[in-house]
Amino acid sequence: MTLVMEHRQERRATGARLGHSLAHLVRELSGRIVSAWERSRQEREMESMPYDLRKDIGFRAATNTAPKSTR
Repeated sequence: MTLVMEHRQERRATGARLGHSLAHLVRELSGRIVSAWERSRQEREMESMPYDLRKDIGFRAATNTAPKSTR
């Protein structure tokens, strides 16, 4: 599993006009879409690497989540 964290400081406009608010909303929404696409692309690239290479750079192996038999 890959965890990518991103921090952006939000700007809050006081007394913003409707046109400015709409432009800001569109710009922020498009930025979020691009950011989500880039994260998913990076995850696909990491997951496509061979297991040995991922292990060498510090990725943990997937744990077995199947319940164990008690018999």
